[in-house]
Amino acid sequence: MDTQALLHRELQGSVEFFLNYSNLDPQSPGFGLTLDATKDARIASIAATGFALSAWVIAAERGFVPRQRALEITRGTLHTLLHRVSHHRGFFAHFLHMNDAQRWGKCEYSTIDTALCLNGVITAAAYFQDEAIRQMAAELLGRVDWRFIIFEKAGTTLFRMAYNPDRDGDYVDDQPGFISQWDMAAEQKMMYLQAAEQIEPSLARRLYHGFRRDKGSFDGHDVIVNPGGNLFAYQFSEAWLDTAKYLDPDGIDWFENTRQAALANRSFCIQQSRSFRTYHANSWGLSAGDSPTGYEVAGSAPSLHPPYHTGTVSIYSAISCLPFIPAETLAMIEHLHQKHPQTWGQYGFFDSYNLAVDPPWYSQSLYGIDKGCSMIMVENYLSGLIWNTYTNSPTIQNALNILNFTKRA
Repeated sequence: MDTQALLHRELQGSVEFFLNYSNLDPQSPGFGLTLDATKDARIASIAATGFALSAWVIAAERGFVPRQRALEITRGTLHTLLHRVSHHRGFFAHFLHMNDAQRWGKCEYSTIDTALCLNGVITAAAYFQDEAIRQMAAELLGRVDWRFIIFEKAGTTLFRMAYNPDRDGDYVDDQPGFISQWDMAAEQKMMYLQAAEQIEPSLARRLYHGFRRDKGSFDGHDVIVNPGGNLFAYQFSEAWLDTAKYLDPDGIDWFENTRQAALANRSFCIQQSRSFRTYHANSWGLSAGDSPTGYEVAGSAPSLHPPYHTGTVSIYSAISCLPFIPAETLAMIEHLHQKHPQTWGQYGFFDSYNLAVDPPWYSQSLYGIDKGCSMIMVENYLSGLIWNTYTNSPTIQNALNILNFTKRA
């Protein structure tokens, strides 16, 4: 396959993943929910469901499924989200039982996973222009009690990360309740956009200015960093928001920031190539995902502490750099397809691989949020569909105005 054919096959395979790993049983209370990972067919991810909602937009636009079918799946998914999925003050449980939409164990009610789901809701409502979808989307967005997770710390206004009411629940150290805070630059920027319409404008602006803008540099690449240098944290908000067209109220260019982070990640891998056989100019991408020892969160310099990595290359996170550094990303895609056919399967590329272990390890797993991010970024590179749909939606346009983002000339 030539490069363009390969990208289209990757895109179609990604949509096929969501078709085959989402609950599309019309009689099921969990209709529309998407699997967290192929390793366990019982567990759905609320964030992966948000990526699935964006998949139905791509599927309808490209004719992968009939538009009416995509519309029906979207309506059914929003009905599930509104009436069946476990939530606390509008914040969804991170993981759910695939079949009945109820909270999995004692997992947390997660702000970022809720926001990822709602990004899909916003995209679907803007694309399909269907009255039932618009009404359900408005209810879902309006139901989130953002004030519940806002607090003041040393004169700074911040979001909490999560909430868990159970003493022995996930991420609970001692007392149940709120978990950590979003006080750094990371993947949560979508949350400020979603909250802007629901809270006072002055509060929305204080929140947006509340997280730190820590700066770092590696190999000449200057970046506003996330603490671990994890590539996905530069990509999740930017998968939907077209940062190439806007500057933030302080003039920060988040598109360029992601581009520099991607180049730094690649440079870091090249410099570490003598120690880790997986890394070289056409094999890079340190992020979160599958690894030989299970789910791993890896990163590169620049970061706030020495980056953790083990030789595992996150394929999806490299593919997700396609709109930002196309030449370098296309070279890696071609290299993997030609030299490492073990990285390719029915749904396109698998999650990751590692040649620094013996024997060499190739993931045979897929994660909904990973496949979803690379899927959206491939579509954005080819057509800008998700960027245009989400960014131009009334919800996001209003939020950008409230937060004083400016459109590039």
